[in-house]
Amino acid sequence: MKLKINGEIKTIDHFDEQFSLEDLIKHLGYQPQLVVVELNGTIVNPQGWLNKKIKNGDCLEVVTIVGGGSYS
Repeated sequence: MKLKINGEIKTIDHFDEQFSLEDLIKHLGYQPQLVVVELNGTIVNPQGWLNKKIKNGDCLEVVTIVGGGSYS
């Protein structure tokens, strides 16, 4: 399966028609509680990741939430 992830074409092996967005996020090594995912131009609520099936050619943007900063 070929996907565009954060602007790069990636080939994902070992997939089937039941490959969910949640499966993909875990497969890519992201911590699900620390990312926001846009699939084909639409932000997907984490509660819907398991039911959202990934298809060949899908385009994803995965944004990692990073804490930090300083107080003045």
